[in-house]
Amino acid sequence: MRRLRSQAAFVAAAVVAGGIALASPAVADPDAGAFRQLVGVGSDTTQDVLNALAGDTVNTTSYSGTAVKSANGAGIASYDAIQPVTGATGTKITTRTGGTTFLRPNGSGAGRTALSQSLTGDLDASGASVKGQVDFARSSGGPSNSGTALTYIPMARDAVGVAVKGSGLDTLTVKQLHDIYIGALTVVNGQTVHPKIPQSGSGTRKFFLNAIGVADSDVPANIGVVQENQANAALTEDGALVPFSVGSWIAQNNGVSPNYSKEAAAAGGHLASVQLPGDTGATSPITTVNGNLAPVNAYYENSTFGRDVYNVVPSRAIDPTSIFFDKDLYDVFVTSGSHTAQLASDNAETVIAKFGFVNESYNGSVSVARHAKLGGLEEGGTFDSSVPNAPAVKSTVGDASLKLTWTPNSAAPAMPVTDYRVTLTGPDGGVVAVKDVTAATRSLSFTALATGTYTATVTANNVNGTGAAATWTGAVKYASTTKATTATTAYGKTPKVAVTVTGTHGVKPTGKVTVKDGTTVVGTGTLDSSGKVTIGLSNHLKVATHSLSVSYPGTSKLNASSSLVSLKITKASAAVSTSHPTSVSHTAKAKVTVKVTATGTTPGGSVRIYQGSKVIATGTLSGGHVTITLPKLSKGKHSLHAFYVGSSTVNSKTGAYFTITSK
Repeated sequence: MRRLRSQAAFVAAAVVAGGIALASPAVADPDAGAFRQLVGVGSDTTQDVLNALAGDTVNTTSYSGTAVKSANGAGIASYDAIQPVTGATGTKITTRTGGTTFLRPNGSGAGRTALSQSLTGDLDASGASVKGQVDFARSSGGPSNSGTALTYIPMARDAVGVAVKGSGLDTLTVKQLHDIYIGALTVVNGQTVHPKIPQSGSGTRKFFLNAIGVADSDVPANIGVVQENQANAALTEDGALVPFSVGSWIAQNNGVSPNYSKEAAAAGGHLASVQLPGDTGATSPITTVNGNLAPVNAYYENSTFGRDVYNVVPSRAIDPTSIFFDKDLYDVFVTSGSHTAQLASDNAETVIAKFGFVNESYNGSVSVARHAKLGGLEEGGTFDSSVPNAPAVKSTVGDASLKLTWTPNSAAPAMPVTDYRVTLTGPDGGVVAVKDVTAATRSLSFTALATGTYTATVTANNVNGTGAAATWTGAVKYASTTKATTATTAYGKTPKVAVTVTGTHGVKPTGKVTVKDGTTVVGTGTLDSSGKVTIGLSNHLKVATHSLSVSYPGTSKLNASSSLVSLKITKASAAVSTSHPTSVSHTAKAKVTVKVTATGTTPGGSVRIYQGSKVIATGTLSGGHVTITLPKLSKGKHSLHAFYVGSSTVNSKTGAYFTITSK
C-alpha cells in the first residue's frame, strides 16, 4: 500500500530542488521492503496510472482489487519520478532485496536510461550500479536512439495540450506556440506570455517541442523550468503557459490522481484550445461528461498533438525463443496472437480510462505495424551502441541432419556477446527451429529433418540487440531464374513489371513473386502455368528511377531467385483549361477559374495568369482548380493565358490563350 499524508503536511514539505518549484505529492513508492518483481521507473505522465495498475493506493483510492499480475503472480512495482514525501528531485531508491541504491529516474528519458543501465551494468550519475535493478521504463515518448534493444509497447493514447492562465490564451495556434517557445512572441491577444517548460528528460517536453517544430537547444534560457504535469507550480501568473499531458490534467482535476493542478484550475488555469494543423477552427483537448472532465477523441487522435504512451522493455526479455525470456514481463505487457497482456484486460483498461487516457485496440502490441516502436539503449556520452559482427559459419550435412559450427568474429564489440541465435528455415520458407544458446556455445545440431533445402542464420548478440547474420544455405536440387522488364511510366499511370521465372530440368515454377522498392513491398503476383506474371504497381510511386528487386521464393524443387530491374517514373502531363468572362467593366476585377488535370492524380501547385510575358495574377490549386481574381484591366481587348508551373509529380503546362474585353 502507498502511504498517505495530509495535504497540509505535503504543502509544508514542498521544496524547491534544482530551481524547480515542486507541488505537494499525495502517494509514495511501494512500502520499503515490499519488493515486487517487475520494477518500473520514469515518466511522470503514466506514473499514477501505473501505480494504480500495480494495485497501490492513488489519491486515497485503493486499487488492490484490480492489481495487474502475471500468471505466476508477479506484480508491478512502480516508483515515482520525484520523491513522494518531500517532492524533491535527486533522491535515491532501492528496488530489490539486497539491491543497490541509485538515483530516482525523473521523467521518460531518465527512466529509459535507468533501464539501459540495468542491462549494461553501467553506473548512474551518482556512481551507483543499476545493473539488474529495473525491468521496464514508463515513457510518454518514443526512442531517442535507433536500434532494436528496447521495445516500446503502447499502453494507451494520450495527448499533449497547453495549460494556460489568462483568457487571452484560450485559443492558440501551432505558429504562436512555436514563436513563444523560441522567444519571438511575447504578447498574445494583449496578454504578455510567461512560458514554462518541463524538466530536461521529460517525455512531454520532448514531444511538445517536436510537435511545434522547436529544437530543445533553441528554447531560451529565460523560459522557466518546472516539474512535468504540475500546474499549481507552473501557472502562477496571468499569461503563464506550459505543455501538459491531457490525461494527467483530466486525472488530477477529476480527483483521480494526486493534486498538482486543482488550485491552478480554480484560479483560472485551463487547457487552451488548439488549432490543429489543417483545421480552420480550434479543438479543445477535453470535454465534460456527467460533471467530470473527459478526453476529446479528435484531439487525442490528431497526429501532431496526440501520442501513444509506452512501457519500454528489453526486446529479448519478451522474445519467447530467447534464453533471456521473462514470462512474467511478457504476461503483463505483451499482446501477441492469442496472448493478451494483463495491462490490456478489461479491468486494467477501466483503470487506464479513469486516469484520462484513451484505450486503443493496439494496447500491448509488439508489432511496429501496430504502434509499437523499437529503439536502442539510451546511455549518455560515448556509449558504444554497436552490435557484434557476424560469426564465421561452417556446416556439415548428414543423413537428414545438419550440424552448424561457428567462430566468433575477430572484431570484438565493446559490449560483450551474450548469446548466439540460430534460425533454421525449411524447404517451404517456413521456420523449422529457432535456438538461442549461451555465449560459450559454438555448435548446434538438427536431426530428423525432412529432405530439401534449408537455410540457417547465426547471429552473435549483445545487450544492444541482434548482430549481423551469417547465413548458410544448403544445395538446391534445381535452380530457378527470375527475369523482369519494365517500361518508362508517367506518374498517375499504373507501372507494370513483367516477370518470367524459369526452372531447370523441366520443373515449372509456381507460387508468388514479390516486387520491392528498397525494403517496401510494392507489388505481388502469382505465376501462371508458363511461369509468367505481370504485376501492376502503385500509380503514385515517386518520380525517379527506381531500382526494384523482384524475388521468387522457390518451391520444394526450386531454389529462390531474384533480379533487379530499373523502373523510370516520369512526371505526369497536365492539361490546363480556363473559365472566364468574355467582357468586364474596366472598373471591375474579372475572375478566371483555372482547372488543371492529369491522368491518375490531382495536380497541386501554382497557376499564373500572363498578359504577354507579364504575370498579372497568381493562385494556388486546391483540388485541381483555382479561381483567380485579376487586377482591373484597362479598356480594350486583353489576350491572356494561364500557366501551370508544375509540381514534383506533374509537368508544367501553358493553357490556351483567351480574350477578355474591358469596357
